[in-house]
Amino acid sequence: MTPSLASFRPPENLCPPLKHLHSLWSGKITAEGHLPARSDFDPAEMLAAFLPYITLFDVIRNGDNLRFRIRLVGTGIVEETGRDTTGNFLDEMSNTSQIIGRAQWMVENRQPIYVENQPLTWTSRDYKHYSALGVPLASDGITVDKIIYQMAFS
Repeated sequence: MTPSLASFRPPENLCPPLKHLHSLWSGKITAEGHLPARSDFDPAEMLAAFLPYITLFDVIRNGDNLRFRIRLVGTGIVEETGRDTTGNFLDEMSNTSQIIGRAQWMVENRQPIYVENQPLTWTSRDYKHYSALGVPLASDGITVDKIIYQMAFS
């Protein structure tokens, strides 16, 4: 049995880019409770101002093991963090255990996750903080194979 997708409730104070992603994602969940796929999203509906702060992870399965490859990093994220991690695996980067844990949780629970005021531990700019909303995607509607994060920096 899969967890109910209705159990995630975003906080009232969610910033506009994160609220927009949640609205898009939740509007694409089918009546049967199937998750949207990456192909269900048109970049035009993501709003141009928000696209630079999107990152996309591929979920790589090897038996019971999960790995996460960073498929895309928006230019705004690159500017804020000072590095482009496109193509990297999270488990090969320093200080990413919390990010990996959150990604694993989304895969296992098929639920979005929200974090607020987190330090940029995986870069030299750890004095900066971010909030992020991650949403799981599934090509078959059931098995999570991608994760989109929308980030906001402070």
